[in-house]
Amino acid sequence: MNSKQLHFYSTSKAYQARWDKVQTHRTSLYADLLEAEAIWGNELKGLFTVIFDLEHELFMRISNHLVCIDPETDKETRKAIRVIEKEGRDIIYDKLRDEGDEFKKDLMKGIEDIEKYLKPKLKHENT
Repeated sequence: MNSKQLHFYSTSKAYQARWDKVQTHRTSLYADLLEAEAIWGNELKGLFTVIFDLEHELFMRISNHLVCIDPETDKETRKAIRVIEKEGRDIIYDKLRDEGDEFKKDLMKGIEDIEKYLKPKLKHENT
């Protein structure tokens, strides 16, 4: 492999290793959500839809990014993906601002809504 191919290969492997962890935890979370649905109804599952939609958005951005940095991808494909990507938000790299970007704000709001739903129920379970 040449240097561009090696860079792409190592980058794609790094993303894959991270995403494998996401999938492992998501599988476990699905089991927990099924149990919660049996006990409390489907409201919690609905709250997680926001998180799952954000996860999908991130996955698509990463996938498109990897296609664009692949030295084997043709110029027209890169161009088409860049046109599509311009319509979305830039979420691959965190800008490390205190207030966060829109994606981070949406994620934190989704988590906050889940916590608000769960805290009273878990508090009640422990008493």
